[in-house]
Amino acid sequence: MKEPITKADITAAILLDDDTLVLFGAIDRALPAQGAVHLDGSVEGRYAGRSWADAEGERWFLGGIRVPGLAQMRPSRVELADEKGERLVLPRLSNVRTNPSHLVSALKGFQPGALALALDFAIQLAASSKEGADNESDRIGRLLSGLAQEVSQPDGFAEVFGRFRDGSLMLQGWARSFRNGAQKILIEAEETAAYRATAGAFARPDLPPEASGVMAVLTDQTPLPTSIRRIHYRAAEGWRHLEIFEHRTILPDGVASAHVRDMLGNIQDAETRQRMTRIAASRYDGAETVSRLDIPVRTGLDMALRVPGAGLFVAGWLLDPTRQVRAVTLKGPGVAVRLDEGWSRLARRDVTEAFQHDGLFAGRMIPGQDQHGFTAFAAEPSGLPPGAEFHLELELADDRFAFLPLSCLPPAPEALRRMLSLVNLDSPSIDTLIARHVGPMLRTARARSGVAPSAGVHPMGRPVKAPRVSVILPVTDAREDVDLNIARLAIDPDFAETELLVVAAAGTHERLGGAVRQAAAFYRMAVTFVAAPDATDAFEAMAAALPHARGERVLTLSPSVLPTEKGWLSALERVSRKSGGPVMVSPTLLYEDHSIRFAGIMAVEGTDGTKTFERRFAGYPRDWLKEQDAATVDAAAPECALLPKDALIRALATMGSYMGADHKGLDLCLRLRALGGACVWLPRVTLVALDEQPRDAHADRWRRAGSMVDRWSFEDIWSARAAA
Repeated sequence: MKEPITKADITAAILLDDDTLVLFGAIDRALPAQGAVHLDGSVEGRYAGRSWADAEGERWFLGGIRVPGLAQMRPSRVELADEKGERLVLPRLSNVRTNPSHLVSALKGFQPGALALALDFAIQLAASSKEGADNESDRIGRLLSGLAQEVSQPDGFAEVFGRFRDGSLMLQGWARSFRNGAQKILIEAEETAAYRATAGAFARPDLPPEASGVMAVLTDQTPLPTSIRRIHYRAAEGWRHLEIFEHRTILPDGVASAHVRDMLGNIQDAETRQRMTRIAASRYDGAETVSRLDIPVRTGLDMALRVPGAGLFVAGWLLDPTRQVRAVTLKGPGVAVRLDEGWSRLARRDVTEAFQHDGLFAGRMIPGQDQHGFTAFAAEPSGLPPGAEFHLELELADDRFAFLPLSCLPPAPEALRRMLSLVNLDSPSIDTLIARHVGPMLRTARARSGVAPSAGVHPMGRPVKAPRVSVILPVTDAREDVDLNIARLAIDPDFAETELLVVAAAGTHERLGGAVRQAAAFYRMAVTFVAAPDATDAFEAMAAALPHARGERVLTLSPSVLPTEKGWLSALERVSRKSGGPVMVSPTLLYEDHSIRFAGIMAVEGTDGTKTFERRFAGYPRDWLKEQDAATVDAAAPECALLPKDALIRALATMGSYMGADHKGLDLCLRLRALGGACVWLPRVTLVALDEQPRDAHADRWRRAGSMVDRWSFEDIWSARAAA
């Protein structure tokens, strides 16, 4: 199809933000109201337009072009395509400006009669730009302000202001031509912007016959009353505005809702009165109102946890046997999330039993139907203050609302574990739940608390001036028999000039320090006891000990790993020196029956391109191993590994956030390799790694959930790195 040749004279081209361009000028044909825009035949976006003919019959247009990253482009060809696919080619753009006053001046000079139409168009453009833009620009506000000042005429005064807890506003005053019902009004303050509002007129005997009282309730967060200069609105005969009365009244906090309810009976239009009644009923004033309901609806909370910048977790119950509740919404500053559309329901027999003799509920509950419990998540936008308040809103069948304030716990470790214990692991949507909510929340919480655990340091035994190697022995359970580990090392000449850092992490026995002191003195070993009660696993314990390690190389050694021969440290050192780089060297680890526990971890690529990491020969007899020489592997065993201290510090500093330790070892190895290092397995050196008490003996539920989250986190982190 042949493209029509368009004759157009672009009088003004204004870049409103990084993605939005406004054009004004003369054109030889009608401009479609909306369609697609093509830049240089490849880059695509959307446009909206308005065109009109003036008194002389000349046709003019306003067009808004929206293309992501438009500010960085210099298109030589701009094509507009309507719904039928017909294209109009505009002249090459030149002299694109960023000051909106140039557009206002051009309209005023060439088409002053179109200023009101331009303001209508700018409000529509601002709404669509705000929905899709990643950046904010004050130029849109300056354009709205400039156009309003040109076309808006005085019409009355705003005399009373009240602010709701959600940040929106009610205003009251008088006007001659304020329309009833839902509309958009323009508030001119430090920044000028359009807001949704519902307004209603009422009679006032102190006004001229052509004027009436007016009350408007806004449904968006609005500027403070003290900063508002004018309030503009679209009347039947054009744009009008309310001036701000010099002696205006600003209602005290918490009064706005009651004031609106008191005024509702005065609103003359029935439909508007009904709409405003609903809006007023939905305004939360900080009080719990569910318990006051005269219908069989009650709700309660077991837990509300918030991770600022990530979201909220809410667990509780809702008893609603007669289906009175239409929606359950979590609300707060900038947050309004329907919980009942995606929550997990749980059986709560205790709730049924608690209310079965209550007069409101007796005879209304069906035996066996106990699915009253729920767990739900809600994301929150970034930038909310730490002390932001949230509440649950229950929308009821009779257009009433009830509210329940949330007292949110901070994301302390114990609260996070409790949250995980409440997550329904059997939900069919558990994978989606972890990817969208649980994982990001825990990652954010752990990242913010990712400070190396504090440590108390206590030197013991025989001092060593320049340790050959710093051995870190992290103790993360209630064992007291660390003297066995010290004894095994003391009889090996390799450890005569090493230092041993025994780290007492969370959950260690109170007698551990005394046992270590006695063993250090008896075996004349250089031992430093590091008290790190905030460390929750071996890796956090290592991080707490590293600042106190004096050797250039570090041996990480689990208390469950025991030597079977002497001289094995020297063998690991020789491999480390030969490698000439940051290398993590591990020996072969055997179970107590001498079957293989660790013989290198290798990545295996599946048919779908994803990688899994497998321990080679795990469970096989030791005789299966034929290798003797050191070999490069994809991951070493942090339970027993020798590596440079600075490499371990750097790898731990960038480690991903995990609830447990299962994925941390593999994460550590991959980060070491990403830093230019390598992992090496030395087959001929063997140690025994004893079985420990099962980790899931206690708190099984939260550990299972944490393990699922950690698996998601690991795959998410490393798939993103692979894609990059």
